[in-house]
Amino acid sequence: MTSQAPSQQETAADGISPGLRRWGTRSWLYLGIILFITAIVAFLSVISGLFVPSVIAVVVGMLTYPLVDILAARRVPPTIGSVLVILLVLAVCIGLAWLTVVGIVNQSEEMVTQLVAGLTHLAAISNLDVSPAQIQTEIMDALPKLAAGLTSVVFSSISGIMGLFMGAFTAFFLLFYLLADWHGVTGWVGRHLGLPAELGANVVGQAVSAMRIYFYALTVSNLPVAIAVGLTMWLLGLPLAFPVALITMATAYIPYLGAIISGVFAALVALGAGGVADAVIIIVVITVLQNIVGPIIAINVA
Repeated sequence: MTSQAPSQQETAADGISPGLRRWGTRSWLYLGIILFITAIVAFLSVISGLFVPSVIAVVVGMLTYPLVDILAARRVPPTIGSVLVILLVLAVCIGLAWLTVVGIVNQSEEMVTQLVAGLTHLAAISNLDVSPAQIQTEIMDALPKLAAGLTSVVFSSISGIMGLFMGAFTAFFLLFYLLADWHGVTGWVGRHLGLPAELGANVVGQAVSAMRIYFYALTVSNLPVAIAVGLTMWLLGLPLAFPVALITMATAYIPYLGAIISGVFAALVALGAGGVADAVIIIVVITVLQNIVGPIIAINVA
């Protein structure tokens, strides 16, 4: 009874019960958390133009910094080695863009034609009352919307073409400094993880190695898969063997959905150009390659 006397006196003095006081305090705490999250989201939206290039620079730096170390072992200064590696990365980007234009963009009409043929054949097999003209109309209506959506995603997040160039410049600028002093940067990060310096450096090193091995294994394991898929289509006399191989390789970096997208695309092309037998062969080949051969290669490489 004596211990409850102060609480009762406080309640009588200010007219607020302990329960109401407790809920009021919690409400202010929840409001503070909401305001903090809102501030973080607003801050990230403001720096999004810098955030995306920074992430790209860090990932590319993880993958390419061993090249700078190799050049440094041959007495090439880190600054010069960083410039050479950046030029190599730029050449690879230009080469990939050229392959995309040659292999996919220039054959877009043929791709649409084969997709229409494949969907028409599939509709006939499924006894669906859909005409080829309707299928072609739906595809032609969907493609501009898809292209517009992808374009808006790219350019709205970087605020236009100038923002895109500025983002690329920022990414290469940050990449240069990361490559030139990679071990210094990773050492600083390791010392600021709240762990002992040696343990922090080990954690950062293991994370970088895991990321590099992941991309290396993914590339090495899916390159023969893409080549085998394209070669199979070429041996069957099917069109678009090279674009299908490119799409298979590009979508390999999209977990789970990438394999489905490339498989469906290849199967529809085979169905429209060659018929059910060729489509079944392509599906079997892709299934075996992506689910058996690819993982075996990735495990051995990793």
